Amino acid sequence: MNKLLKPYFERQLVEDKRDDGYWIEAFDIDNDSKQDIVGYGLGVGEVNWYQNPNWHKRTIAKYLGPVGMHHGDINQDGNLDIIICYQYGLTMINADPIGGKIDWLENPGDPDGKWKRHYIGRATSMHRLKVGYFTQEEKLEVLALPIVGRPNDVHSIVPVKLFTQPEDLENAPQWHEHIIDQGNYHVIHGVSIKKYHQLFGVKPYINLDSALIASEEGITWLYYDPEEQQWHRKLIGTGEVTQASRTGFKGSGNVDLGKIGDDQSAYIPTVEPFHGNTVAVYYKDTKSDPSPGWDYSWKRLVLDVYDNPNPLGEGPGHFVICADFDQDGDDEFLVALRGPEPWQGVYYYKVIDLEKGAFVKWRVSSDSAARIAVADFDGDGRLDFATIGYSVAGYYTADNPLIAIFYNRFAPIGELTKD
Repeated sequence: MNKLLKPYFERQLVEDKRDDGYWIEAFDIDNDSKQDIVGYGLGVGEVNWYQNPNWHKRTIAKYLGPVGMHHGDINQDGNLDIIICYQYGLTMINADPIGGKIDWLENPGDPDGKWKRHYIGRATSMHRLKVGYFTQEEKLEVLALPIVGRPNDVHSIVPVKLFTQPEDLENAPQWHEHIIDQGNYHVIHGVSIKKYHQLFGVKPYINLDSALIASEEGITWLYYDPEEQQWHRKLIGTGEVTQASRTGFKGSGNVDLGKIGDDQSAYIPTVEPFHGNTVAVYYKDTKSDPSPGWDYSWKRLVLDVYDNPNPLGEGPGHFVICADFDQDGDDEFLVALRGPEPWQGVYYYKVIDLEKGAFVKWRVSSDSAARIAVADFDGDGRLDFATIGYSVAGYYTADNPLIAIFYNRFAPIGELTKD
């Protein structure tokens, strides 16, 4: 076993005294090989770009209730664009019945240029979306995941949609829309996309993106088989089910996939259930299951339970993400807690012995954290992270939903390890 390094991150304040806070994402907007930040909340609705290295703030767009976003080069001009959903409504209970709209914001390629809005489509209570190649490799697609199916019915069936890029990007009134899964999901809160066919050891390898979805059902792998030309689902685990009688929520709320050594799909960390208080991991039952790869059954291990659910039935957990911070070839994972104190900040979890359920953890931030963006912000070859505080009316409002960067100061300096 490699020497265990105690994590240490140097904090830099990017913006405080914000009026809202929800989303943060890191990518290179201006093509200078530096990772920038996009951050916003639902209340004010200003989508802001914070430019690396001085973190100068520019407003890209302003929306009514922006929620989830992703990024990709939609028009293939070499600049990364933003795909964002908005007009959410006050809460998921009273979601806007004509809202849930999705735009792609065209990167002008000029730091001071205007970002042009293009309409993609809509789905009531649109909450999470991902851009990728899910069914083919020629046209970009947007996987659209509402949180509920209809207003005033929290546990209504959620339709999963796929929007496919049209030929005429500039002039098309919207993208081609398909419902790809209906009747199998309720309260979808989290999604992680990767090329899971390869990571789960499925043969023949398929070079397509697919999704791990966190919902009331638990953790599900949703993927497309191009030979059969149909979508499939595999249930990984059913999540937290013991709290449902007093909170109204069960299953999983957030998900990612972690690697250990050569095993690219060693474990799946989660926060459970919706807006939950429970941190759990799933790992493959290699001892009792003779079948390889994705077809293993998965065992669930609860690592922590943070605080009791509040009167709304919610806990402080809101996000989880995996990355190799200490450069040893294994993924650690971070958990974002929105608050209140002492249940807020970011916790860093390190696998010691997966089969024995041995993990160590450290609290590496005490700021309210709605989400976490991981990137090498200072270019020293080590992964850093950034957070934005959680402040959403009707749920939880942090006193100061600030944006901060946490620079990695403990791992060996050098090139990042590659998957």
